Amino acid sequence: MSATRPVGELREQASALIAEKLKSISVTHAAHDLKVSRQAIYGFKNGSFCPSMAVIQRACKAWGMEFSINGMKVSGESFKAESSRRSTSSTEQLTFFDLWTQLQDQRMTVVRARRIDGAVEMTLRIAVPA
Repeated sequence: MSATRPVGELREQASALIAEKLKSISVTHAAHDLKVSRQAIYGFKNGSFCPSMAVIQRACKAWGMEFSINGMKVSGESFKAESSRRSTSSTEQLTFFDLWTQLQDQRMTVVRARRIDGAVEMTLRIAVPA
């Protein structure tokens, strides 16, 4: 199984739940709750793209969204609190090299990296002790 397949499945399932939520709230309200553009919400709604992990996290917390993927429950509690994840102040932005160092310290390896529209998309493999 590909290292990216579970993440893809998670993002697809979250996208479907976001689209379902859009039946009861406005696009503008959803964009505000998820801190994304209205265009992004329309993209989730029509299936042209899937939400990022950060958007999934915000949806779980803002809307109490829960779902199961490969037997694992995903909800607002699945994500660590913002303050415990960050080692830097909210006004400080890490450089790419600082971020890279932190990733290496967390037993993460890059499976694939590629440039897309002025950004870098990375697929990471995280070693978690069993």
